[in-house]
Amino acid sequence: MSRESATKSEKRVLLAKAHRRVGHLKNALSLFRKVLEDEPKNLEVLLSLAEMSLEFGQSRGAASLILRGLACDPENDQCLTVLDQVLEALKEPGPQAQVVFEYSQILKANSLLHKALQRHRQALRLNPTLANTDNFDSVALLARGDLENGWLAFEWRNTVGSLGLFTDKVWDGEDLSGQTVLVWGEQGIGDQIMFSTCLQDIIEKAEHVIIGVDERLVTLFQRSFPRANVQGVARYTARGQTRVQNFEWLEGYPSVDFFVLQGSLPRFFRPSIDKFPSVSRRLLGDSARLEYWSRKLEELGPGKKIGISWRSHLVERQSSCYPALPLWQPLFDIKGVHFVSMQAGVSPEEIQMLRDNFDVDITIFNDIDLIENLDDMAALCGSLDSVVTTMVSLQWLAAAIGTPVWSIARGQRKNEWCMLGHEYYPWFPELNVCLEETDDLLIEGFGRAANEISS
Repeated sequence: MSRESATKSEKRVLLAKAHRRVGHLKNALSLFRKVLEDEPKNLEVLLSLAEMSLEFGQSRGAASLILRGLACDPENDQCLTVLDQVLEALKEPGPQAQVVFEYSQILKANSLLHKALQRHRQALRLNPTLANTDNFDSVALLARGDLENGWLAFEWRNTVGSLGLFTDKVWDGEDLSGQTVLVWGEQGIGDQIMFSTCLQDIIEKAEHVIIGVDERLVTLFQRSFPRANVQGVARYTARGQTRVQNFEWLEGYPSVDFFVLQGSLPRFFRPSIDKFPSVSRRLLGDSARLEYWSRKLEELGPGKKIGISWRSHLVERQSSCYPALPLWQPLFDIKGVHFVSMQAGVSPEEIQMLRDNFDVDITIFNDIDLIENLDDMAALCGSLDSVVTTMVSLQWLAAAIGTPVWSIARGQRKNEWCMLGHEYYPWFPELNVCLEETDDLLIEGFGRAANEISS
């Protein structure tokens, strides 16, 4: 903009302010708008127009203008004062939440992530459905190993809608001495097991830890984390949580001082790869069931007992990342071993295919529910010599229980955010991973697993 234009705009602003002072509001509005036509980011004018919109009772118009002003200067004190006035004028939680959310996005776009997170949570207090607005920046950041920014961006994931009543109590790294913390499980069995590797860290810092997880994990987690209280709060499926959250059960516990989602723990306890333990913390199987399954496996006769699972049990989650059974040939060529089904919902056609194509008579234990009884499934995993699976929750359960695991799937390591930019899963360094794009490389992966199992 030329100096002449700038001077013209400055004169118009001064004249508009003069008109406003003496009550000539139409003239003031006309002059302010002319300035905005030439300078759409003129903060002084945006502020003035927002204030005038409030005076005219046009709160939504004021909201739009003040957000434009904050986009120019996200931390401007005058803008923030007007923002508070706008929120008060809007009155209804829905419109208030939308304005606060949009401001959080402005802060996020300007890399003011901590302040953006605070405003995002303020918006969630007003309207929890705004949790479904993540642009998944965190996936790319974590996949390339940028944990510092990735974990912050991860706070915008859709499960933050679970904050509910505890939005004002979200733990942000404060001292937990003498405090009671409610840790809320992520959506999905696999995620809850993966992030369980951070639970002991917070248990050691807080006076009292309450852990809310999928009902099927309660017994396993309670045994593994005896200093905490573990409560089944929901049951998760591919479509999400199937039960409305009910907090009445909390009445039997000390009042909650802080609330934290399980997936937020790495932000504080795993800010860099060197903060991951070299050996992952184990979940503890039931000793009686471990003994039971060991006896059952011994009855199969000599030879190693290998648990296998080749796909999700959920029809809606069938994926091209699951290698087709013919690619498993190198594993099925191992002689003198017993293959044990860890595949929930195995079909008669699959059983026949294994027998006809690979000469594999897979052992299926009908006295275990591989979907519902995860504690017993953990004990069976712990009794096996090894597990070979694909990218399903079994890889996490078997690794967590301490069984040698090979996870083989179609894909690229650079796209698997849980690997955090590495060649392995830092959560479970012992878990063997093969992520390849072609059939030939996947077959090679099964061959490596077969060689190691056979040795």
